[in-house]
Order: sequence, then structure tokens, then C-alpha cells
Amino acid sequence: MVDKKDRENWSIVGQETRRTDAVRKVTGKAKYGFDTTSIVGKEFSDLLYVKILRSECAHGEIEKIDTSKAEEVEGVVKIFKHKNVPDVEYTSYAVSYPEPAPYDQKVLNEKVRFKGEPVAFVAAETKKAAEEAMEKIEIEYNELPIITDPEEALESDVEIHEGGNLIGGEIEIDIGEVDKALEESDVVIEKEYNTQIQKHGHLEFTTALAYYDRRGKLILETPSQVVFPLRRKLSEIIGVPENKLRVKPLEIGTGFGDFNDIGHEDLAVSLVTKETGRPAFICYNKEEQFNLTRRKLAGKFKVRLGSDKEGNINVIDLQAVTDSGAFSNHGQTVTTKVATNGLPMYIKNAENLRFTAKVAYTNKPPSGAFRTYGVDMGSFPRESAIDELAKELDMDPVELRIKNALREGQEDPISKVKVGKGRAIARTVRSCGFKDTLEKGSEKFGWKEKKKEDKEQEGSKKRGIGVASGMQETGVRGGELEACHIKLNDDGTIFITVGGSELGQGLETVASKIAAETVGVKLEDTDIISADTDNTMYSDGIYASGATYTMGNAVVEAAEELRDKIIEKAAEMMEKDPEELETGDSKVYVKGNEEESLTIKEVATDAFHGIRRNQLEGYGDAEDIAAPFSFATHFAEVEVDEDTYDVEVKRYVSVSDIGTPINPEEAEGQIEGQIAMGLGFALSEEMVFDDEGELQNPGLEDYKMLTALDVPNLETHFVETFEPTGPYGAKGAGEIGLLPVSPAIANAISDALGIEFRELPITKEKIMEKLNKNPD
Repeated sequence: MVDKKDRENWSIVGQETRRTDAVRKVTGKAKYGFDTTSIVGKEFSDLLYVKILRSECAHGEIEKIDTSKAEEVEGVVKIFKHKNVPDVEYTSYAVSYPEPAPYDQKVLNEKVRFKGEPVAFVAAETKKAAEEAMEKIEIEYNELPIITDPEEALESDVEIHEGGNLIGGEIEIDIGEVDKALEESDVVIEKEYNTQIQKHGHLEFTTALAYYDRRGKLILETPSQVVFPLRRKLSEIIGVPENKLRVKPLEIGTGFGDFNDIGHEDLAVSLVTKETGRPAFICYNKEEQFNLTRRKLAGKFKVRLGSDKEGNINVIDLQAVTDSGAFSNHGQTVTTKVATNGLPMYIKNAENLRFTAKVAYTNKPPSGAFRTYGVDMGSFPRESAIDELAKELDMDPVELRIKNALREGQEDPISKVKVGKGRAIARTVRSCGFKDTLEKGSEKFGWKEKKKEDKEQEGSKKRGIGVASGMQETGVRGGELEACHIKLNDDGTIFITVGGSELGQGLETVASKIAAETVGVKLEDTDIISADTDNTMYSDGIYASGATYTMGNAVVEAAEELRDKIIEKAAEMMEKDPEELETGDSKVYVKGNEEESLTIKEVATDAFHGIRRNQLEGYGDAEDIAAPFSFATHFAEVEVDEDTYDVEVKRYVSVSDIGTPINPEEAEGQIEGQIAMGLGFALSEEMVFDDEGELQNPGLEDYKMLTALDVPNLETHFVETFEPTGPYGAKGAGEIGLLPVSPAIANAISDALGIEFRELPITKEKIMEKLNKNPD
């Protein structure tokens, strides 16, 4: 593996470089899902357009579904309903196997459980014909009581699913002596917090295209983060062997976890193509996007913190009830992450931790994976409560965090506990810049100086400052496998294949940089393909900030094997011992004497066309066992207008520990995108449902996502650590920047107004209500 001492010799890793996919994207050659709508009809003369009819009932049993009038519409080819699709139970969760979620849904259900649930697929010669046919389908329901509140669902006798509304039993993690520690604490605070349903908000439309190739293989092109698990699930559901299926993603701009499942769109087009033999295409509009794809869970939390008078935290006790919606999907695993990626943050002085949670079915659209996988839900109550504890102690919240921050060398106590269907894998923290993020952030922000400034501003405006921290494991312990193959071309360039998906996060660039640095070729001498079940190595999927770490380790292993083979071949040609040689700058040279060298192209020429001919290649695979923690601390300054109730973020400083940034500029962009998403979670974004389970804001007109004009200038910094288990010392960067945002903003608003805000989002209406209740 790569040694930290070699850092000064790296010429590609850790350096600013242009993305390898930049040209195809900025020149418009990249084909995204929506681009397909304008060309797919030209590519397939016999194309069928697919539309999904959604239920008007939030909870009920289909008593009758009449498609006779719809079938008479000119151009309609086939209509699918619950009686003529595979009767297979499954979970849309398409990540690990066996899945930790119950099999609680079918392709089309006879009992509907949320308003907008698919009840029929229509395939027609034109989109217009499919839409007209949908309007002519007549359905009669036996309507059942609707439950939209998770706590009410857990108490109700009305069963959304047979067996009750509690998914998978209560989650319990109990470490140390929590009750005793609470009793012995000098200061105990107990508070309640709520987080809301947020939508992923990727701007591209969800699309899917299915067709048969000339060999009779069914091809599915879809924006997926998990092409191999998706192929497995698709095979199980529609009854086509995996070797007769190929899944490859369309170009993906963003994923955020929304593409971690097998979606209705994937099943609809695949079934249409299987049954008709014709290519099938679907593209959601924004309303369909909001109703038919996944969303974040909502959570209700109770937090108890205990400490001594000096601020040594003795105990953290967190209770949660979360809303998974109509199906289980990721509900239990997301909720569990609230504990596993948050509670160990402040265990420097004690390890008394407890987490109890219940995940409920409700009559809302099903939840799924969402960036941070629930960890930001837990960050808000924990970090808000830390600030409230600091006030009780009359202690600076930065100093309270530093005093209790997890340190390098400590063991994560939760890692030793088997939770749900997971594995107990003990984890020692081998790299930890948590304390450094607090200290550097405080200095960059000028925290101590800001604390002394007057909150009163001109007119009705008040300023406040806030701080919050976060911790996110890299990938999933024991739950990820990535593989890589790298071969040498006869011109001395290398060709890389990885099974993970490029989501716009720079995966292909990172893999290419790691491969180039390790093999010893120039970055421009690499080429790569990713995520194609026929043409790449296996991947469990790209999620949980694990791409750079797990995939990167697989790339290092494959690249080291190829490099060693190149050196062996060069040693024969140069009549040297392989130990005397090393690679770099697309050459093989004698250590200490770069003039005595061969180009890698010369080595490749001999390998392909010399006396002893062979293909030089390397294979690598990596499983995520360590899942090291990344850390971040954020500082926010806000201005709140007490007359208009507007909140303006005046300044925002973030400091992150992601190990070695493989591509620093890309890492900075990742963090800043996460902060923008977190600001929306803190201040504006919420999917709103009425008591009948109907979504009130299914589009960007009423669902307030922040734009570039709403986001302040972001000051982004890193503390560089070296993770010994990661590729070139790297850890995850894809989610850590989101975790501190909502509590940092909430703490800043509370500082400005002297009022605590314990429910997200903190809208103008909530500020007005709080101020009216607390006029002084």
C-alpha cells in the first residue's frame, strides 16, 4: 500500500487537474436522460412510450380496474395492471444482499398505500396516446383510513401492512450505564427536535430505456448508482436470467441516493420490452418525479445529555421515531445510521450511549436513501443539544466540543455491537482531524472576536453566530465490494474499468488519477469506462461516500499488479533486477538514475510484439471493512430581520477532514454543494402533505430549493490527515459537508434572537410565531 512518507513524490494525486470527463460534458457530447427524449424516437423506429397511472386513493383496495376504453385508444399496445404483471414480492432496496428490508411490495399492488402509487403501466406508439389512455382507465377502490403521522401509525389499529405499522422491530443500542450516568451527572438537558421530509432535487428528469440487442439480450439504460444489484433484482422480479440482462447508466448529473433502488421506471420499461419485444422509453415530469421517486425520512427526536460541571459529557441518550412512508425500503438502515455515525463523536470522557428508535409505515410516498443516509437527521438534534448544554454550563460551545471530541486511537464502541442485520466489526479511529477542524475553523472564522460583537444591527436586524460539527463513516462497514481491471495498451497507455457509476462527483477522474500515479503513467495516458454489467468489473454500487475509498483501494491493487508486471518486463529488457527499477512519467527507470530508462510504450511494444508475448494487466478488489470517519466543523453568521422575519446567511466557513484530497478542487466543490443542500434543509425545503396524504408542493414552484443567488460566499478549508487504510490516505468527501449545516444555522439564528429553534425548516412563519410568543 501507499506510504504517507511518499507524499512529496506524488505528481498526480493531490494535485489540481482537469476532470477527465470535462470535455464531453461541456461540449454537450454527454447524453443525459432528458437528452434521450429528443433522439430515442430516431434511434428506434418501433419505440413504445410508457406512462404510469397513479392512484387517486392514499389507502385502499382495488375492487375493480377497467381498461377496456383505454385499450381502444389508437396507438395503445399493452396495458399492465396488478393481475398481469409478475406476482413477486420484493423490496426496492438495491444495495447490499441479502437486503435488510422486508419484502413488502410488488410491481403493481392490489392494495394501494399512498396517493400517487402506480396502479397501471400504459405502453403506446406515442406519448399522447399513452396519456389519453390513462385518463380512460376506470378504478374503484374500497377506501381505508389514512395515517400520515408516524407516531399515530404506531398506535393505530389500522394496518398499512399486515402485521402492523412498526417496521422490523424496535432498534436498540445500549452501551455502558446510561441511566446511572444520567443520575450522576451535574447537568442534564432533555429536549425534543423534529426534522422534515426533503426531496433529492436533482434537476435532471428520471428516465429509463429498455430494448433488445442483436444477441437477444435485454438492455436497460437508466440513471443508476447500483447497476449490478439492480440487474440482480430485475432478474428476480421479471424472470429473466442475469446473463440475459445488461444494465448500464445513462449519464448522471447527480444521484444523492435517489438512484440506489430499483424504480418503477426500471420495472415498467423492462416489462414492456419483455412482453412486446419492442424498445420502451419513459421520462418523468417534475410532478411524477416528486411522487414516484424516493425522498428523505422525517424524524422526531428526544435527546438527553449529561455532563459534570466542567463540561465533561458523561452520557448521550437519543430516541427517534421516523417516517418511512408506504414501504420499508431503507427505513431501518437509515434510522440506524443516526446513531452509528453520530453518537460516538463526543466519547473522549465517557462511553455511555443509548439509541432507541421505531420506524413506521405511513400513507406517504416511500422514503429511500438520501445523501448522508440519515446522519444529517441526527446531526440536527445532537448538535443543537450540545449548544443548549453549553448554555446551561455557561461554556463556549466550541470549547465544549473540543473538550469531548473523539480522538485518534480511540475505539468506536458502537462498532462492536451487532445492530439489526449488520455485522459487528470493531473499529479503531486511525485518523482523526475532528479537534483540528474546530480549532482551525474557530481561527478562520474569528469565533472569539465575533462572540464579543454586538448582536444589534441597523434597524430591526440582529446578527448571530453558530457552530456545529459532524462525523460520517466512509462507505458501509462490511457492506461494499468494488473491483477494478487495468490493462496496458500497446502504445503504453492504460485502460481502466470500474463497476461504480460516475454520478457527476468525479469518480472517473479520481480512479484515473490513482491508476496513473500508481502505474507511473501520465494522466492523459489513461482511459476509463464505468458501470456496465457487461463490460466492467463488479461493484456493489456508489453510495455512502465510499467511491474514492473502496473503489480507490481496488484501483490501487490493480494498478500495483500492472506496475509490477511492467517492471518485470522492463527488467528483462534492461537486464536488471526488478528491485532496481521504478516507474514514473510514463517511463521505467533505474532508481536514482532516471536517464537509464525505457518508456512504458517501449515495454508495451515488447509485451505485445516481442519474443515472449503477453497481455500485461492487473486486477484488484476491495471490501470496505474499516469505514473510517471523516469529520467537519462549520461556522455560520446570520442576520435576522425581526420585522420581515428574513434570514440572510452573511458568512459561512467550513473545515473538513477527508484524509488526502485526491483532487482538491473537486473536493472543494463537493463540500460546497453539500452546504448548499444543507442550507435548503435548514431554511426552506420541505415536502408538505395534507391529512389525506396528498403532496401539496410537487414541483419547484412551491418546493423551495435554494439557487446560486441564495447561497453565500463559502469559505472552504481542509485539515489534511492520512488514513492508513485508504488509497493515498483518502477518506470519504461526498456527504460530510452536509452534516453540520442545519444545526450551525439553527444555532446562529438562536444566538441572534435568543430563542431556540428545534424544528426544521426554520421558515419565516416559524420565526414570526416564535417572536410573537416571545416579544422581548
